[in-house]
Amino acid sequence: MSSSLLLLDSRNVAASANAKLELGAVQKHPANPLFVEEAFAEPPKPWEARLDNVYPNVIYDREDGRFKCWYKSFIYDGLSNRSPPAQRPRQSYGESEREEGLLYAISSDGIHWEKPALGLIDFEGSKVNNIVMRRRSHGLHAGGVLKDWRAPDPARRYKFIHRNASARRMAACFSADGLRWSPPVLWDEHDAAGDCHNNAIWSPALKRYICITRGWSGGIRTVLRSESEDFRRWTAPVEIMRGADAHDQIYSMPICRYGDLYIGLPSIFHKGDASAANWDMVDTELAYSVDSVNWQRICPGQPLIPRGAGSYPDGEHDCGCVYAAAPFVHDGRILIYYGGSNGGHNNWREGSLNLATLAIDRWAGFIPDDPQQTARLETTPLRLRGDGLSVNADIEPGGSIRAMIMDAGGAEVSGFGLDDCRSIVQGGARCELRWRGRDLAELAGETLRLAFEFQQATVYALNAARVPASD
Repeated sequence: MSSSLLLLDSRNVAASANAKLELGAVQKHPANPLFVEEAFAEPPKPWEARLDNVYPNVIYDREDGRFKCWYKSFIYDGLSNRSPPAQRPRQSYGESEREEGLLYAISSDGIHWEKPALGLIDFEGSKVNNIVMRRRSHGLHAGGVLKDWRAPDPARRYKFIHRNASARRMAACFSADGLRWSPPVLWDEHDAAGDCHNNAIWSPALKRYICITRGWSGGIRTVLRSESEDFRRWTAPVEIMRGADAHDQIYSMPICRYGDLYIGLPSIFHKGDASAANWDMVDTELAYSVDSVNWQRICPGQPLIPRGAGSYPDGEHDCGCVYAAAPFVHDGRILIYYGGSNGGHNNWREGSLNLATLAIDRWAGFIPDDPQQTARLETTPLRLRGDGLSVNADIEPGGSIRAMIMDAGGAEVSGFGLDDCRSIVQGGARCELRWRGRDLAELAGETLRLAFEFQQATVYALNAARVPASD
C-alpha cells in the first residue's frame, strides 16, 4: 500500500485556485469478461442460474501464490433455469423461487479462472460443483469473505460476514481453508438489514474488525458500520453514508485500507426517476475516509468504473450494473475486480467477473478547472522524506508543473521560489522537483508547505510526510 500523501485527502490541501478533483482513469482489462455464468454452457453448470450482482470477493493469497474468488449465485432461480438467454428478451422478467449459494474460483494470474469441482456441497444429487455454501445449509445471503492473516486460530483464518436469511439476523462463519465453513454464528445482540454485499476488514489502527452493511431509512438504502474485537460480538450498526435521493441510493460499499486512508467503492442504485437513461442501473463510485466513520464521496455522480456501452440484450457485458469487490494492490497496480451485468437490476441480465486496474495512488487528482488557465494548489504543513521530493502526475504535451517551498508561516524560502524551480514537463509516478542552486537536504526536518502551479496536468500525490496535528 501507499505511503504517499494523496491529494484527494482534504487533510493535505490547504487551498486551491482554478483546480478541481477528477477521478483517475481506470483501465478495463481486455480479457473481460473473465468468466460468465454457465447455466446454459456446454457442459452446463446449472447452479449458476443467475450470478445476479456477483458480489465478488477476490484476494491474492500470498501463502498459496494464487488468486481466489468467492462469488454469489442463485444456484436455483426458477425463471432463469427455465429460460435460455436467447429466449429471455421475448418474455417478461419476474422474481421466482430462489436459493442462493457461495461459489469459489481460483486463478494463477488473476485473468484465467478455474471453477474447480470441489466435491463439498450436494446439488441435485451431485457434488461435482464449485459450491462452498448454500442457503439450505448455511442460511447465507449476500456475504463477504476475509482472509485474516493475523488470526491465531487456524480454524478461523477465513471469515465470512453475511445476512443469515434463515435466521433473519446478521451472522458470521469461519473456515480454515475458505472451502469448508462452520455453521453460522448469529450476532447475539445487534442486527442490520444487511441485504447487500456485506464486507469486513481488520483495521490495525483501530485494532478491531470493521463491518460495512446496509440499512433502510425512509425507503432508501443506507450504509451502516459496526465493529468487533473478535468477529462474534458486534457493536450496534450506525449509519455512515446515504445517497442524495431514491435515484442515488447506496446499494453496497466494499472497503479496504490504503495507506492511512480507507477507500470505499459505493454502488449507486438509480431507482428514483423512471424516465432517466440510467433508470434501474448501478454505478460504482469512489469514496474515502480517515477514520472509517466519516466518509466523503469523490466526484459524486461520476462512475469510477464506467458501465459498458449498449443495453440488454445486445449491450456489453457490464452495460447495466457494476458492483466492485474491495480493491487491493498487486504487482504495482491497484486491482478492482467487479461483477458486471448486461441489464438493469430488476430485469433480465447475465452476470460476469471483470477486472479494472489503476496506477498506484491515482484514485483521483487535481486538474485545472479552466484548461486554458494555470491551476494553483497549496499543501498543509509537511516534512520531506529522505529520498527527495516528487509528485505523482500526468502531464499532457505542452503542460508543466512547478512548485515553491514556503516555511510554516507561509513565507517563501529563499532559493526555492517558483522561478527557481525546474519545470516538470513529463509525467510519471515520481516526477522529481528540483530547484536551481539549492539542495533539498538543507531543509531536512523542517516544517514546510508547498505551493504548486500546473497547466495541462493532473497531480495525484506527493512523497512527503504530513506533520501531525499535535505538532
